Amino acid sequence: MRLNENTMLLGKRVVLVPYTSEHVPRYHEWMQSEDLQRLTASEPLTLEQEYGMQRSWREDTDKPSSRGRGFGTEAALLMMSYGVTKLGLTTFEAKIGQGNEPSIRMFQKLHFEQVSVSSVFQEVTLRLTMTESERQWLLEKTSYVEEKPYRDKLAEPR
Repeated sequence: MRLNENTMLLGKRVVLVPYTSEHVPRYHEWMQSEDLQRLTASEPLTLEQEYGMQRSWREDTDKPSSRGRGFGTEAALLMMSYGVTKLGLTTFEAKIGQGNEPSIRMFQKLHFEQVSVSSVFQEVTLRLTMTESERQWLLEKTSYVEEKPYRDKLAEPR
C-alpha cells in the first residue's frame, strides 16, 4: 500500500515495517512450515511466486515461532490503531481456521466477536466494530506507539 510505504510502527516488543522484496527470502523460508501453512490457510509457493505476491501486496491500494509471547497481539493492536487513526477504519474482520484456537482467543481478547462459522471452509469469522468506547480502549492500549519513517524513499528496494 503506497500510503504507508515509508511507515515504521514501533511497539514495546514489535516493530512493523513495510513488506519489501528484501524480506521475501526469510518469509518464504518461514512459510515452508506445514504448521504455519495450516494456521494461515496458505498453500506452499515457489520463491518466484512469493516475490510476485510481495509486489502484489505492495501495489494493493486496499490493504492495510514466537507464539504465546504477545507479539501477535501487539502487532494486531498496532495495525488496528494505525487503521483507526490514519485510515479512518471503523470495522475489522478476521477469518481464522477453526482449529487455530490461539488466534481465535487472541482476537477475542481484542474485543472481536464471532459472527459466523463456515463448516465448508473450516473457518471462524470474528468482527470488531469501532464504537467510541472501543476506539478509546484501543488508543489507550497503543498510547506508547511511535510512528517514524522506515527509510529514505530513494534508497528503498522495490
